[in-house]
Amino acid sequence: MPSIKPAIIDKYIFKEMARPYIAGVMVIGIVMLSNFLYEVAELIIVQEVPVNEVLRLLLYQLPEIFVQSFPMAVLFAVMSGLGRLTRENEFSALRMGGYSLYRLAVPLIVFGVVISISTFVINEQVVPWTNHQARNIIRGSMLQDVMPEVRENVFFEGPDGRVFYVRGYDEEELILSHVVIFDQAATDDFPEVITAAEGQVMGSDWLLHNGHIHSYDSGGRLEMAAGFDQMTIELEDDMERFLARQRTPAEMSRTELRREIELFQRSGIDVTRLLVDYHMKLALPLTPLIFILIGMPLSLGNRESRALSLALTVIIIFLYYLLVSFSRSLGRNGVLDPLVAAWLPNGFFTLIGINLIIWRNKWYNFLNNVLARIF
Repeated sequence: MPSIKPAIIDKYIFKEMARPYIAGVMVIGIVMLSNFLYEVAELIIVQEVPVNEVLRLLLYQLPEIFVQSFPMAVLFAVMSGLGRLTRENEFSALRMGGYSLYRLAVPLIVFGVVISISTFVINEQVVPWTNHQARNIIRGSMLQDVMPEVRENVFFEGPDGRVFYVRGYDEEELILSHVVIFDQAATDDFPEVITAAEGQVMGSDWLLHNGHIHSYDSGGRLEMAAGFDQMTIELEDDMERFLARQRTPAEMSRTELRREIELFQRSGIDVTRLLVDYHMKLALPLTPLIFILIGMPLSLGNRESRALSLALTVIIIFLYYLLVSFSRSLGRNGVLDPLVAAWLPNGFFTLIGINLIIWRNKWYNFLNNVLARIF
């Protein structure tokens, strides 16, 4: 039986994790904030945005920056905290004291679950709103007397309750592609749907080409479908109000994005790209827990230095987010199912982590048997 109470060991491991985790969040957050400042430097220098607006922009951007640092900070904490326990033979002492590798993993798993849940809640309840406020400041700083800049993969509301969505946009030629407009004012039940292969921005109007209009009855059945060669969509003159209504998936919670997806699906619109973003909003918050599973067995084999721990941390982060980017691209282009594309990186790294833990536990058991025979 273990000579030390499990609760004491759990608190000790939590303490070893907490200090490097907090340090990691602060350092990584500052680096990411500096990168964001570099990206918005043009607003400060060229657009001459007032200082108070810049400070508001930074304040609104902080939640997203720090929540993105959580997974990386967790991995650094595992590699650094457990690495120290390994280098100073404290982990070996715990093993000899009767604690299995699986039992010692419990406080780490709990730590990862807590950070993952916190990440999901912040991403759902805080980040969409602060992202929307931050982007409105950026959009407002670029206001002109003509149609505001259009962005790809953006939802926004227009006059008379219409909802607009544009998949592609050529900023130089002012050409829109794959335009979808939901006109809720046209009916009390299902919205009238206007789709167009392409369009052109002309001041405060959009000139759509090669499109279709779909109307539905009260039961959601297609009632009328008609094509058109050209159609002019008038937008409101209040550009600031128009800008404030634009929303990217990053400015929407998972629930809000789901409502938009269901609206598109009822109208027969392809929602593959949006489904990938929707599933990613649940998959990515679990990254801290995934990094726990990967980092724990690797840190236990590190008896060299903190420099090696940092190097392994960077490599794992690079490989994980490289796979995330690659998988997301395959999902958005229809090569992978959206659900598979969103969860593939997590599944792959989880399997690696579990197998590493099992292998590490077998290795420790083998060493214990050898030492028992010798002594």
